[in-house]
Amino acid sequence: MKMYRILGAVLLLSAPSVFAAGVATLATGSGQNSETMVLEYDDQGHARMNMPKSQEGAGYMLNRDGKVWMVMNMQGQVMVMDMARMAAMAAPSGDDAMQQEFISAKPTGEKERVAGFEGSVYEMKWKDRKGIQSAKVVLSKDPVVVEYSNAWMQFAEKMAKSMGQKTENSIGRYLKKEGLGMLKMGDDFKVVSIQPGKVNAQDFVLPKATMQMPMFGG
Repeated sequence: MKMYRILGAVLLLSAPSVFAAGVATLATGSGQNSETMVLEYDDQGHARMNMPKSQEGAGYMLNRDGKVWMVMNMQGQVMVMDMARMAAMAAPSGDDAMQQEFISAKPTGEKERVAGFEGSVYEMKWKDRKGIQSAKVVLSKDPVVVEYSNAWMQFAEKMAKSMGQKTENSIGRYLKKEGLGMLKMGDDFKVVSIQPGKVNAQDFVLPKATMQMPMFGG
């Protein structure tokens, strides 16, 4: 399911942080399974993940007021759903399907430029429910990259909590400790662009629902 693959990428990074404002375009997957998302973040701790458009309509996830909301616009009708309630319907509380634990990151000595930012290549290992995984990742100490990464981590922490996930020993905590931001992870994730600066405050206002789905309540 595309949503869970996207959430899996988001949940790889989860740690609280303070960050500045900006817009980052991110790509997940490869080939026919590739998706492009846009992360908007402000200096008030709000973050918005604009999801790829589909036949069902356009949508985004919004982190504000201590919750993560899914907002869908289908032919002019707006649905607003609490992600925690959605997760409770989809899986038992505390399910570890997307839980990852950081193991190690060793520099290879290689350099790689991604989205106009210089980064260092690391061999990273982590553990999930399938066992030990590894991938080459590109990490950077550039302040713009770190700010976007911190915003993503803040969003991921809220998402993880809404889905009953634990956040200890995450890749995100390693990045925060080392003052690094992620530009690329294997063939599954990379930054396309980052534009630091002011964002539209209206993008972080939760709209009123015009259409209700009974399974999620009001």
